[in-house]
Amino acid sequence: MRNALGALAFVLLAACMSGGGDADAPAAGENPSDSIPVGETGGLCGGFAGFQCRNENEYCEMKVGECVSIADAAGTCAPKPEICTMDYRPVCGCDGETYANACAARGAGASIASPGECGAARD
Repeated sequence: MRNALGALAFVLLAACMSGGGDADAPAAGENPSDSIPVGETGGLCGGFAGFQCRNENEYCEMKVGECVSIADAAGTCAPKPEICTMDYRPVCGCDGETYANACAARGAGASIASPGECGAARD
């Protein structure tokens, strides 16, 4: 709940902070990634409000395991890879599907819930 409120506060603050000057240039001391609009490449997605990435060739990338450990986790819009290797290092996607490797999961638009096959016993 705390993370959701933080994400909501971030979105509201970003929406309220529009002023003169160069809209593309971050303010002094501001992290450039904080000024990326919601749903744009590198911008906020997911979270309490369920923001979607605007480009169909992108997905909402979350840190490994966040989709299962944090309700309403937020991520950033990242491009889906177009080409992946064929190596087999299975991962479980946040969608509950097992993928051959992390690149294959991202290409399908899924963040990674955990290493290994979905439903496999963990040591």
